[in-house]
Amino acid sequence: MATIGIIINMRKKENEYDKYKKAPWNSPKGLIFVSPDGGETVYVQKKNGERGRLVSQSQLAKDIVTGLNERDMIGEDAVKIRRENPTLQNAWNRYVTIWHLINDNE
Repeated sequence: MATIGIIINMRKKENEYDKYKKAPWNSPKGLIFVSPDGGETVYVQKKNGERGRLVSQSQLAKDIVTGLNERDMIGEDAVKIRRENPTLQNAWNRYVTIWHLINDNE
């Protein structure tokens, strides 16, 4: 009887920061990692001192960015827009209902 095996790599894909965090002496010469928020987001620092490309971002940091981008959906201006657009108001009403069903039961 032949057995077929499937090997699944369960390890998360390492990014550049993770690789050099474990062995900093192996990082390319001049490569510096910076984090403006205590490690939630990590960037490569450019040689001129500016922030370079994003290397790593935690879920918390992603949630904060999403929250900041969505803050225009609340407040007086948002209420006015919903009043002028019935489809948007109906969607908002459904959102509020689901929000309360989930959060009032916890």
